[in-house]
Amino acid sequence: MINFSSFLTEGKLKAEDYEAAIVIGFHKITGQKLDPTKAGISDSTMKLLQDTPAALQAGERIAESVKKHFKLGNVKAEQYGRAKSKLTGAWKKYGATDTTPKTDILIGDKRLSLKIGIAQLMSGGKAESLATFYAATEKVSGEIKKDPNYALTESIVNDFVTASLAPSQLRPLIKSGENELVNKGEKAHKDAMDSMRKLFESNREFKIAFAREAMSGFVKYGESSNSAAEYMLVATHDGGSVSIHSVNDDAYCEKIADAMKVQVRFKTSSRKLKGVKTGEYNFWSVVSLIVDAMSENTDHEGKSLNENILRAIKNKVLGLAKRVISRVRKSVTGFLKFLSPEKPDITINNKVKF
Repeated sequence: MINFSSFLTEGKLKAEDYEAAIVIGFHKITGQKLDPTKAGISDSTMKLLQDTPAALQAGERIAESVKKHFKLGNVKAEQYGRAKSKLTGAWKKYGATDTTPKTDILIGDKRLSLKIGIAQLMSGGKAESLATFYAATEKVSGEIKKDPNYALTESIVNDFVTASLAPSQLRPLIKSGENELVNKGEKAHKDAMDSMRKLFESNREFKIAFAREAMSGFVKYGESSNSAAEYMLVATHDGGSVSIHSVNDDAYCEKIADAMKVQVRFKTSSRKLKGVKTGEYNFWSVVSLIVDAMSENTDHEGKSLNENILRAIKNKVLGLAKRVISRVRKSVTGFLKFLSPEKPDITINNKVKF
């Protein structure tokens, strides 16, 4: 079971910090000298990890698993998320411009996407969502287009809000219902979630193809590109449980497709002029695919690590409560004895425990 200090460590680190920890760990176990710059690790990340030994230990455990799984020698390892990527023509024709690699870690020729904790397979605006939608369409039978929810989803996503400006944060505008564009976007989001859910339910092959592209980026970057992930590296935050899956494994893609949840919402960023916030917010529609605790494998008792964390916290609270109640009872008993006429003498204890 995870200890409380490890639980706190999870809270302050991001997935990309664990990516760096794995790269550092791989260098350590293979006896290679680490050059953070060449390994794609920023100075701030290095400092953060040096102050978080639990994360470095987890990274080393995960690196050991990767090395053993692929039978790797002293190959190059780097954090790949900041690398420049080139989009395919098949992707760019929909206006998509995001070049964030699907590969998080490149070790030798193994292209790994790290999934630790709650996993986000994709989060894309209108162009990115349409490109993924059509990439999945190309992988399945043309019969998919006869499904009424196909045309409906296509139409709704085409109607998504793109880069727009709000006079304030969106929550008050959504609540008031006074902004026509925001209202239109909110309706499109709800309709898109409903139509995509129905489309996925009635077309399993399409659902799996959608999940595979979201995980791998094969169509987006080309299957041989270093930016396209070949493997899902799934791990717990302490590195105690690690599994590696090929995105070409149909059974695994089906499992992830069944577990993923579609979220359609607004994404925002504060507007700045010459580095000063104006109080205005940029906003646009995005489709996100989320898999709850994809990286938290079940332990030997079949209980998820997240459940163990909650149980540990619950036990700590209950234990504290019992101690408090016990002390209160003792205090009440002592107070009653003080009030009792049978024992009027008062004894003062000069030793105070803090």
